[in-house]
Parts: sequence; structure tokens; C-alpha cells
Amino acid sequence: MAFAFLAGSWAFTSYYLRYVFPGLFAVVAVFLFFRIWHGSPHGRARVGGITVLRASVFLLFSVLNALAIASYYPSGETLDVDFPLGSGTYYVLQGGGSAVTNPFHALSGDRKAVDIVKLNRFGNRADGIAPRALSAYEIFGERLHSPCQGPIDRVRAGLPDNPPGHPDTEQSEGNYVVVRCDEADIFMAHLKQGSIRVAPGEVVTAGQPLAEVGNSGNSLEPHLHISASENGREIGLRFGGRSVAINSVIRRGE
Repeated sequence: MAFAFLAGSWAFTSYYLRYVFPGLFAVVAVFLFFRIWHGSPHGRARVGGITVLRASVFLLFSVLNALAIASYYPSGETLDVDFPLGSGTYYVLQGGGSAVTNPFHALSGDRKAVDIVKLNRFGNRADGIAPRALSAYEIFGERLHSPCQGPIDRVRAGLPDNPPGHPDTEQSEGNYVVVRCDEADIFMAHLKQGSIRVAPGEVVTAGQPLAEVGNSGNSLEPHLHISASENGREIGLRFGGRSVAINSVIRRGE
């Protein structure tokens, strides 16, 4: 249960269930414990018995939980930038420098990248578990702002937005913008077709609108992919001094 709380993707149902579900589990666990304990002596023996399997499972999830917690405290160099989205409540669907909390990016070699969605009032990132309309996803069409001041390095703008569940594996980045922040490149991908309003060589200011979030490239549903690199080496990101990992929530006022 601790692992599900730390590393589960709760925004597919409701982020608020992240807090309700462990509470219900605790109530049921306490009830069953006392029911067994006050039952037969055989029940008490079962409660006290420790097997190799139980010990192995406990050890495994202890390690996984430690890795999940450590992902909130990144090691190595990080770059602090402005959060690139506007008002609302945003949720990190994948993030943190660990395969436990960032499995897709860890497998693809971009282990410090972050995937961000937007939550509605029910704590879900869409109207339902897997809607078919792009407009049902809260972040689709959300305006993307520059996280820093600097020149635009690269842009791709012409790829279509995929229907949910049908990624374009041939053009994995989709439409994207790369902005140079000091000596680092900030890569923002899966942008909406026709929404990019900057060109390579243009110098932008922090907070300047760049594009809109879409579902182009190797993306199952609308989200913002953002990562940073310096001299070809990936580095971590902080937003306003805050490091994020899976289940981090960023609330932005008007």
C-alpha cells in the first residue's frame, strides 16, 4: 500500500483517492487483525508466523519505497526554471530520476524527463478513465510559456495530433520547441499541431507564450514532456526551486 501511494499513477481515476484508499486499507487491516487475534490460537499463530516469502516481499517493497522517496531528492546537477504552464492544478504523471517513478523514460534513456498533465476538479486528468476525444483531456490546448529567457534553438510544428491511444512511434518527439536557458537546452514535446508561435533564432522572454500542449508523436494521451540537457548530458529540472517526481502536484493561481 505504501508503494501504491508513493509510485502509483492516481490521476487516471482521481488524485484524491491517493489519500482515501490507504485510510480504508488501514481500517480493514486493523479490523481483520483483531478478528484473527481474538479468534482461535491457530489464528494467533498465523499472525505471528514469519515465512521466507513474507520476509522477501517485505524487503522488496521496502527497497522500492526507498527508491520512490529518493526520487524527490535528485542527485547531480539540476536547472531551476519557471513552471511553463498557466493557472490550474497540474500533476506529474511520470518523473524523478528512478526507474520506479519514471519507468518509460528510464527505459528510453531520458530518465530525468518529466510528464505533466492537468487535473480537473475531481482530481482526474480527463473526463473519464480513457476518453476518445482529445478535448476531454484537461491539458489539451493549454498554453505553453517559456520557462526562461533565451534563444529558440529548434522547432518542429507540422505533425498531427494523434487520437488517444494511437501514438506515432515513427516521430516520437512529435511537435516540439527547444529553448536555450543559460548553457542548457530545455526540450518541450508533444505539442499541438499549428500552435507553435516562435522560430529558431528568436529570443524569447520568461513567460512568453510558445505553443499549446497537444498529443503529437509517441504519446498515448495529451501531456507535456519536458527535459533538460547540457552539452549532450541530461540534467534534472526544478520549478521555482522545487524538485518534482511522480504524484507531485503544482497549483498555479490566476
